[in-house]
Amino acid sequence: MPEEPIVVRLSTAEDLPALHARESDPSAQIARAHFDRQSEGDYLYAVAFRGEEPLGTSVLDCREGSLCPELKNLWVYPEQRRQGAARALTTFLERQAADRGFVEVFLKVDPDNEAAIPMYIGLDYTPTGDHVVTASEWVDEAGVTRTTEQTEAVYRKSLLTR
Repeated sequence: MPEEPIVVRLSTAEDLPALHARESDPSAQIARAHFDRQSEGDYLYAVAFRGEEPLGTSVLDCREGSLCPELKNLWVYPEQRRQGAARALTTFLERQAADRGFVEVFLKVDPDNEAAIPMYIGLDYTPTGDHVVTASEWVDEAGVTRTTEQTEAVYRKSLLTR
């Protein structure tokens, strides 16, 4: 019997319990935060499914910024990798970008991420040569505010050469 196809769509409130159950830190409420941003507009939180099982998620951030639109947070659950979910998610979000009049999509990736870079290149993203330094701030268990900086390489994909 053939395997069910991968279906990608925007997340709904009904998806949140299943997505939340897959989060490595349930207290972070990552799925809820993405869903809430989606309800504000110009932020698309997509979910890939095979049948009823979620395979992974990704975001297309169309809010004004230096990289707009930006593909973010592409995550396929480890046991679901190498089955086409990443391609399905990016294809869906790229179509959403094109429907909104964008001619290219950007993403940032850690230059040392040896797994992600070949995948993005395989999805037709190319390095721009630009890098962005992102600062993150959080409060640790002792109540001390911490800051880290991460340098990420910028990649782009033209939506005109499909």
